[in-house]
Amino acid sequence: MRLSTSLYAVILFGQAMSPVAHAQAPGSAPEYQLKAAYLFNFTKFTEWPTTVLPPGAPIHVCVAGRDPFGDILDTLENKIVQSHAIHVRRGLRADALRGCHVVFVSEDDDRSEQSVLRSAEAVSALTVSDRDGFVERGGTIGMLTRDSRILFEINVEAGHRAGLKLSSQMLKLARSVRGRP
Repeated sequence: MRLSTSLYAVILFGQAMSPVAHAQAPGSAPEYQLKAAYLFNFTKFTEWPTTVLPPGAPIHVCVAGRDPFGDILDTLENKIVQSHAIHVRRGLRADALRGCHVVFVSEDDDRSEQSVLRSAEAVSALTVSDRDGFVERGGTIGMLTRDSRILFEINVEAGHRAGLKLSSQMLKLARSVRGRP
């Protein structure tokens, strides 16, 4: 997989975490390094209700289920986005998402995924996954690997149900947008 084309999209989308020349294969460290950069940038283009994310409070980026990132997400720890420091939490179950603002869903089965989606929506969390069909099943942002590039699609209605405002800039860069902005 070539990241140079995908990296261009990340740079347009915001600040890239670190340049990577080539990825090895799906699931490789460089692929998840780029996906971590996307997660970081999604926080820049999402607005949470102030009751969920008060001024100056940390943004919690959480991983529900198995963590495919390894130590790559550690690079996000304490980065600042709109006066909010990022903190990372891993290996969470659906009943432990309170306080999460971004939830990367890596659940392997659809029932667990649906449980995480319901819990994440209840706490106004942005849900993101790289599982095929994620936005069709109610997730907010799905990352896809197509033609050696990482793209993303957005389910605006899922974001609205969670009380989130998704930037029009982010919607313009999405491969596809479900629902009305």
